[in-house]
Amino acid sequence: MKQLSFQQRQKRRTVIYAYVLFALLVLLVTASYTWFSLSQTPRVSSMEMYVSASVGIQLAENYDAEEEEWGQVLDFQNIIGEETVLQPASWSAKQNSFVTAYYGKDGRTIQNRYTLLTDEQNANRNDAHAYYVKGTFYARSDTDVSVSLGEAVEVNEGVNTAGTYVIGTPVWNDQTILHDDGGLGAETAIRVGIRITPVDDFTGRALDESEFYIYEPNFDVHIDENITGEVVTESVDGGLYEDTAYVIYQTASSWSEAYPVQKDVTVKSLGEFVGDTYLFSLDADTMVKIDLYIWLEGQDVDCTNLIDEAQIIANLQLDAEYGGQSGLVDIPGR
Repeated sequence: MKQLSFQQRQKRRTVIYAYVLFALLVLLVTASYTWFSLSQTPRVSSMEMYVSASVGIQLAENYDAEEEEWGQVLDFQNIIGEETVLQPASWSAKQNSFVTAYYGKDGRTIQNRYTLLTDEQNANRNDAHAYYVKGTFYARSDTDVSVSLGEAVEVNEGVNTAGTYVIGTPVWNDQTILHDDGGLGAETAIRVGIRITPVDDFTGRALDESEFYIYEPNFDVHIDENITGEVVTESVDGGLYEDTAYVIYQTASSWSEAYPVQKDVTVKSLGEFVGDTYLFSLDADTMVKIDLYIWLEGQDVDCTNLIDEAQIIANLQLDAEYGGQSGLVDIPGR
């Protein structure tokens, strides 16, 4: 067997070392920018959202609001204040808090370790510490009602909309004379948390324990066309979102160009709920506090680097059915 010269052996070692170094770099970069194979970097930088209620329910920003301040539409931006940013987070039912991935000194995520987020430090901000949005408002009724999320409704053949949905913002492009998708797929990774707490209408004090619901829009579509079917998001606590009846799923909403193309008009095709959308019941002259959270689900398969400075339009509608039961209702299997 022919022996290699010193120079040949050195050259072979150099090639081997180069391959090893390249493999380590790939591993480090991959680990540095993933949270369970998902990216840390996505951002939703602009979101327009309204909360509306059907006849029978009134909404206000404060429990002791003046009579003229109670109505049926709230601009969520007025509640949360300045423009905010969403970055990947996840809800931990076990810790009753939002969390995000924990990064070691080498920049890699450490599995099963999380950084705890707080409303004071991480909600309603537009800087590097921003992760999610939280807004609080109140609902009341002068009759017994059962309240659910309202179905998404297409008006004027989809030119106008109503109901509950989350959709990417159509952004007009003067160069192409068409709309760009401002959502960049972020609408498939958005989650909305709804915490319902019965309160005293004179003091605002909690009268009973709260219930927390998660609304997941666009659950049946994905940014990556290679992913087909419905993908269940894992919980940071080891369970699955689908294990709880407190998750409300909705199929995909989208938009398309009008014909002929118009700068201020797009045609919406809105999703449908899968399963029950019940939230709470009110007796006549009672009140609930509603804490509304919006976040970019860091453990969703669609939370990827393709989302960068995304823009979202969202609407949440509360529908009343008269003759609702008293108090919060237990859901079988919970």
